[in-house]
Amino acid sequence: MHPRHTPFLRLLLPWLAGILAGATASRPLPGLEAGLLAGVAGMILLVKRRYAYRFRWVFGSGVFVLLLGFGYRHAVQHDERQRADHFSRVCPAPGVLLGLISDAPAKGGKIKVRLRLEAAGVRADSLRPCSGNVLLFMEPGPATGRLQYGDRLLVQANVRPAEPPKNPNAFDYRRYLHAQNIHYQAYVNDQSYRVTATGLGHPLWRMAFRWRDRLLGVLRAHFPTTDEYAVASALLVGYKDELSEDLRAAYAETGSMHALAVSGTHVGLLYAGLMFLLRRIPWPLRVRRWADTGVSLLAIWAFALVTGATASVLRAALMFSAYLVGKAFRRQASIWNILGASAFGLLLLDPYMLYDAGFQLSYAAVAGIVFFYPHFKKRTPAPPKWAAEVWSVLLIGVAAQLGTLPLSLYYFHQFPVYFWLSGWVVVLGGAVFLWGGAVLAVLSALAPGPAVWLGKALYGLVWGMNYLIQVIRQLPGSVISGIWISAPFAVLLCAFIGATAGAWLLYRSRWLLTALALLTVLGFGRAVQVAGWLHQRQVTLYHANRQFLLDFFDGEQLVVYSGAIGARQEQFAAQANRWAHGLRHPVRLDSAAVYTGANLFIRPPFVRFYDKTLVLIDPAFRVPPAAVSPVEVDVLILHGNPDVHLTQCLRMFPSRLVVFGVANSPKRVARWKHECKEQGIPFYDVQEQGAWEMVIGH
Repeated sequence: MHPRHTPFLRLLLPWLAGILAGATASRPLPGLEAGLLAGVAGMILLVKRRYAYRFRWVFGSGVFVLLLGFGYRHAVQHDERQRADHFSRVCPAPGVLLGLISDAPAKGGKIKVRLRLEAAGVRADSLRPCSGNVLLFMEPGPATGRLQYGDRLLVQANVRPAEPPKNPNAFDYRRYLHAQNIHYQAYVNDQSYRVTATGLGHPLWRMAFRWRDRLLGVLRAHFPTTDEYAVASALLVGYKDELSEDLRAAYAETGSMHALAVSGTHVGLLYAGLMFLLRRIPWPLRVRRWADTGVSLLAIWAFALVTGATASVLRAALMFSAYLVGKAFRRQASIWNILGASAFGLLLLDPYMLYDAGFQLSYAAVAGIVFFYPHFKKRTPAPPKWAAEVWSVLLIGVAAQLGTLPLSLYYFHQFPVYFWLSGWVVVLGGAVFLWGGAVLAVLSALAPGPAVWLGKALYGLVWGMNYLIQVIRQLPGSVISGIWISAPFAVLLCAFIGATAGAWLLYRSRWLLTALALLTVLGFGRAVQVAGWLHQRQVTLYHANRQFLLDFFDGEQLVVYSGAIGARQEQFAAQANRWAHGLRHPVRLDSAAVYTGANLFIRPPFVRFYDKTLVLIDPAFRVPPAAVSPVEVDVLILHGNPDVHLTQCLRMFPSRLVVFGVANSPKRVARWKHECKEQGIPFYDVQEQGAWEMVIGH
């Protein structure tokens, strides 16, 4: 692969760097536009002038700097908050919103509706034109179930900025929304909104969502059980709202979740099916090439729209489009250049796509397949002819897994050991289902009788896929979970895999030396991380949905002291933080337990951890009737909404800090805060500020 054959791959690097810088800083640079204009003018002069070959780097450096600057400007301008008519500037505290639903509402515990604002105001009679996006959370019901793309809503709601995560190392939903250019949210009840118009929005998207709903209706008629319908709708049109948590976990833990996200595999299978049909159409020879290309492009982009135009399917559609157009013109382009050009184009459309995990994983998977698969195929024994396709699926799965390994560990903190086994199930089964599902959609409209029998066969296929995925999930050691790596570690791991592959496949000593140097850095970083885990001393009180959850981290030991919290609530609040501390197997105590350990002593209401003393005041706490000598403590924690006066508690337990848990009533907490202020004692409110942490020095 000569650099001259991959110009877009080289241009992509400064473009990515500029977007990263702009999205991180999220503020305009004074004089940037003038500098870019001057830079463009200077580059035009350089193009027209002749200069010595030894100065060729000057032009390249200029292009690099310009792309860096344009990438920065593009990312900053894409941020909705930078617009002069954004509602946060026009009406900073709106009470009434008017806007269009700009995407299909997402179902789940709450109905999530993306509203693109047209006007906002303090009251309905004071609306002012504005722009911006607000994510509405609504209760599921008949009325919200009928909402669709293109509806105009008049909403009365308290809009507030998206909140950061309430617990350490938890999933950052605010950052996730930022990647979709959404920075505000609101909770809306059934009486707080009304639909003022329907059928608005872009006609192309309206048609795409209408066709998607029709396809979902066909699947709903032929797949009577919830899990099978959920997987069928995800496989065929990328609709994942119906997937249960257990089913998501099963596919994720077996490395098969990519099959439920419409991607290049689906587009490739669609193209293969189209070619099978188009070859049987007697086009005139002079138009066959362009007819095949036109029909294929139309079908691929229609499929991309119907499936929601996610980053992975857009990447595949762009790459296939470039391949097909090049083929029509009898040109052969480098796959690496097509990869770079498609990424450049998508980021030109939406720079925040760079932060989308699907975008990153999609490109990493394709890069892994393009780099590793040809070498794997060349260096492994040729299988029998009947097993060639199955063997190719295995090699492609291994190549994709190598490409996505650093990102998978960073985002999902687990490694599916039997990904190669589940790959056969979902790729081969998914291919049959995708082609069969397309035929089912046609037969349902033209021949309902045969459609019933085909629907039964496809239902059995999906049921079998789900059954086999669950079987693979139950195999011993099916998943290695709790792997925690940082973003820099993931980047270094990616570089190490690339350098090792270069040393193995290209027989270059410099690649081997680079791989060894990166391995040394990774090993040193891991040693520092483990050393930190061995010497950690920390207390964490989580924001756990009105439940009491307290963790004591002591080196390699974790003691969990909690109330009646559910397993799912505990996992949501604390699991990521425990993995980040290198701990997965805690000692569990309930809130009434007495415990004596090497460095931890618990006898309610007292807790002694190293040299720190905590007092836990809950509803069971009773103020002694007689006067007692005060006991000085470091932290006073009130949880469970105890009916006590803080002044009285502080008289008994003079404290350096008061912490309010999440299960206390706002009115009572307000009173306690007032008492703290009167006595000059600092306080911490978990409900408002998120989890409370105390690190104990050595």
